[in-house]
Amino acid sequence: MNIDESQVLDEGFQIEKYWRIIKPKLHWPIFFALIFMAVVFVMSSLKTPIYMSSGLLMIEPEKDIINLNNRYSYGDYRNEYFNTQLRILQSRSLAKAVFREIGVYPSGIRITPIENTRLVNVRCISTDREMSPKIINTLFEKLIEFNLIVKTRSSMEASTFIGKQITELRNNLAQKQEELQKYGKRKNLHYLSRSDSTIVEKFGDLNKAYTQAQINRVNKESKFMELRGMKYSDFPKILQNNLISSLKSDYSKIESDYRRKLQIYKESYPEMIQLRSQLDTLQSRIDKEVKINAGKTLRDARTEYLSAKKEEESLLALLNKQKGVMATSKNDAIYYNSLNQEVMNMNNLLNYLVKRQKESLLSSKTEGLQTTNIRIIDRAEMPYGPLSNQKTRSLIMSFVLGIALGVGLIFFVDFLDRTFKTSEDVKTFLNLPTLGIVPSSEGKSGLSYYSYHYGNKAKAASKGVVKSIELINFRDPECPFAEHYRSIRTSIQLSTPKSPPRIISVSSAMPGEGKTATVVNLAISFAQLGKKIVVIDGDLRKPRIHKIFKLKNTIGLSSFLAGRSKVSDILQKTHINNVFVATSGPIPPNPAELIDSEVMSTMLDKILEKVDFIFIDTPPLIGIVDPILIGTQSDGMILVTWGGKTRIDNVQKAKEEIDKFGIRLLGIVLNKVDFKRSEYSYNYNYGYSYKYKDDD
Repeated sequence: MNIDESQVLDEGFQIEKYWRIIKPKLHWPIFFALIFMAVVFVMSSLKTPIYMSSGLLMIEPEKDIINLNNRYSYGDYRNEYFNTQLRILQSRSLAKAVFREIGVYPSGIRITPIENTRLVNVRCISTDREMSPKIINTLFEKLIEFNLIVKTRSSMEASTFIGKQITELRNNLAQKQEELQKYGKRKNLHYLSRSDSTIVEKFGDLNKAYTQAQINRVNKESKFMELRGMKYSDFPKILQNNLISSLKSDYSKIESDYRRKLQIYKESYPEMIQLRSQLDTLQSRIDKEVKINAGKTLRDARTEYLSAKKEEESLLALLNKQKGVMATSKNDAIYYNSLNQEVMNMNNLLNYLVKRQKESLLSSKTEGLQTTNIRIIDRAEMPYGPLSNQKTRSLIMSFVLGIALGVGLIFFVDFLDRTFKTSEDVKTFLNLPTLGIVPSSEGKSGLSYYSYHYGNKAKAASKGVVKSIELINFRDPECPFAEHYRSIRTSIQLSTPKSPPRIISVSSAMPGEGKTATVVNLAISFAQLGKKIVVIDGDLRKPRIHKIFKLKNTIGLSSFLAGRSKVSDILQKTHINNVFVATSGPIPPNPAELIDSEVMSTMLDKILEKVDFIFIDTPPLIGIVDPILIGTQSDGMILVTWGGKTRIDNVQKAKEEIDKFGIRLLGIVLNKVDFKRSEYSYNYNYGYSYKYKDDD
């Protein structure tokens, strides 16, 4: 695969560009990272220790130990039963039972079914080390107890109902037996004729059918009574209903999600409100489906019971009718045998009911002996120590977050920073060349820059140039600051193909950007080439040239323009070879009118006859017309801007004024650039190597 070399270089340039933006403000992300880490450390240290205990349950499919007739088995519905037990574990009723037992409401309970098993892991997170395992173990015990109560309740109710039937039947049987005994003794009956036997057999068949109808009615009534004593949700058909099981499964999943998120969000959080609404909707639908299906099941059981009862009553009517037939036959033997048959049938019914009662009692006792299908595999134990508060991980995350926030803030501030910081900015926004870049000489930045080349700050501080940069090219011509001005000198010399401009005006968009220092040092750097230089203070509003060179300002440019002095009178020799100065002279009331005259142009021509270059210091451009008037009489203008401080729109406005009057703009000088906070901080010597004198 071919790789585009230009693309690789561009990517490298982007990385280098980003690093230049970040490096000057590298202390920002470090500061934020340290602050965040300190906050996390303090919060973690003050945080209350949290303990966690866990226990393991096994929930097997429900089944009966003794398979009795007419009993319901839920063994084929493991999933529904399993999910039901999970729901019970999270129910308010079970929580209240735990509270009544140990006086603590269970909170921080997390229930996790283990996939592809019948096991459930239950964890409790608490600030109380001793209470954490106690809550889980009590919860297990109450769950088992609850299931046993549910199981035994139906068996006990059926046993109670059958007991009432047995008592009633025994009373009736005792009466019949007594009646049979008395009647036999009184009539002294021992046999039946064939015709009598037929009547008795028919009576016996009816009596047997009636007994079976009674058994059927008892079963149906027992089933109906058992269902009527159960909760709708415990009905077998409810547990077998696919729709209800599906709804319960959905409810369980959403509730699990709700409880998990409740550890993070408050109940008022929109997402939590939505989940709560879904749970309420599902619960309402489940309740509706349970009510509909359970109601139908109960009605069907009642219908079956009433049908069995009606059949029993019908057979009883036929039996009574047959009794009448036997009574009208006036056959004592027939009546005796009918009584005997009735007693036998009542005995059979009594035996059946006693058997059913014993089975119910046996089932309830067996269930009462803790024969539950829920097993405790692992009881919760006392935790050895608090949960790891993940302090190390939190500190790392806070460090990363602080770094990310700091870096993001650096790029955001850089995006909002509408100032010139690099020569690329000048090219992009002004489409002009950068003649040179001068580092800041103020405060720690200038001292650090200077000391970088002199070896230590003591030597740097001994060089007064870092405090007064205006004459740096004269006081210390081999220092880096002087070299920057010499670099600007070279750029000016090369700005025109044939010959460099001889009359150069220097201005800035705003006050205090260093135009005067630039004028002075450029003039000195040209003089060091053996050229004769004249520096004119064209700022007739706030002149400073005479102060820098320590010259008198009694006469100067204003004196000449007003016609009170000659050119030779205003030119003063300085202590620097080849450098002459025309100070501003007395400040006039109308500077612009004096400058905008033929006298100014004539003066410049006369001076050029004797010198090589003229440098004119002018006022700031914005709001003052003087620099424009001077610029129109010069060969070119240099615009000085404070790197990293002067807004781009101000410089653009100044350039528009210059372009409007057709003044040739030679380029931009980025002045007072903070090398420790700019892209140039990576290379203080700006690509040069020097050899300095040791002035000690």
